Amino acid sequence: MHVVWVRLVVVFNAANRIATLRLQCRSASCAVYDFCSIEDKFALSYIPETTRRVYMYRSCIERMDLPLLKDLPSFVKSLYIQRATPLRWISVPRTLKALSIELTRLRRIEFEANSTLKHLIITYCHLSTLPDAIQHAPMPIHLQIRSCNIQQLDMASLCENALLSTVILTRNKLRYIANTSTKQCALYDSLSALVLTGNRLKSINMELFNVFVQLDSVFLQSNRIASLAGRFVHNAIAELRLDINRLAWVDLCQWSVPALVWLSFDENVLAEVPKCMNNLKNVTRLVLSSNVLSNFTIESVAGMEHLVSLSVSYNQLLSVTLNSERFPRRLEFINLYHNNLTSLDLSFIPVRSLKIDASRNFIASFDVNGTSANVTRLAMEHNPIDCSWDSDTKREQGQCKIQTG
Repeated sequence: MHVVWVRLVVVFNAANRIATLRLQCRSASCAVYDFCSIEDKFALSYIPETTRRVYMYRSCIERMDLPLLKDLPSFVKSLYIQRATPLRWISVPRTLKALSIELTRLRRIEFEANSTLKHLIITYCHLSTLPDAIQHAPMPIHLQIRSCNIQQLDMASLCENALLSTVILTRNKLRYIANTSTKQCALYDSLSALVLTGNRLKSINMELFNVFVQLDSVFLQSNRIASLAGRFVHNAIAELRLDINRLAWVDLCQWSVPALVWLSFDENVLAEVPKCMNNLKNVTRLVLSSNVLSNFTIESVAGMEHLVSLSVSYNQLLSVTLNSERFPRRLEFINLYHNNLTSLDLSFIPVRSLKIDASRNFIASFDVNGTSANVTRLAMEHNPIDCSWDSDTKREQGQCKIQTG
């Protein structure tokens, strides 16, 4: 193990304090503590040739420009800057492959010509817009900016990023997302995941996503979305998350998304199943939990031919109708947990093996003998009557517990 220690006392007259510059290297990584002036860059020359990652902690420099960072050895491929509160401006040297900046006042970032940077992560900063310089960095594949002050996203600002596959802008202050580009963007053929969780978006025009032909995941949880508009026609999208928003009504009639397998509306205010849900033939997992549904019929999702798991837990269901020949033919599990059901009729279930969780309702009577043999597991804990079974043997015993108290 190669270990190098450098200690230097530096006096900062303006702050009238003393800080100790320290360099510690182990194996393929080095840590630099209290890097506070351009004179401190001599310490970078002590970094061993085996080093690939450098961590800078508590740096007190406002601007890390190229004259400073170009002394970082070219064999160092990843730079992690953490708890560098004064940092406002950084110029990224050409040789870096990955850069992570956390807990700073960063407002500006630049890239040296012919940058080879592939991964850029910025968290807890003062950026208010997506840096224009990113479009001049030709090789990023992963961009993450979290817990900053970005208020709008124009996808046109990333138009020329031909390798960019993942964009993550979580916990910012995004109010708008648009694409003002009037030309065919390289990004359209590269972007595969877009994560905008934890922002302030109120409405989404789904047509915006249509041009991103490789996009397979869109995460829009924890916003303030109250409306979805536009035709959504996409052959690659596989997962769409709209949890924890303010959707009261959703119309899917203009959606054509044959690759979509996971769709979640958890924690909205839906009073009914989204319109034209049956058009989504290939969805395997549908989450409608934590809404305000009062009634549910299986026919509302019967056309979802590949549906395997359905959750309508934590709603306000007073009735549920499952006895129908129109039934999702591959359905394996229904979650009815924590509703207001007083009865449950399972006498006719046309699929071969169905598991049901009806725990925490108000079911006071249940006909075990009249239940379809296709119900292979049933959970009824925390009801006035509990007839749960998790095996054929327990079902045959037909013992129900009357809950008291």
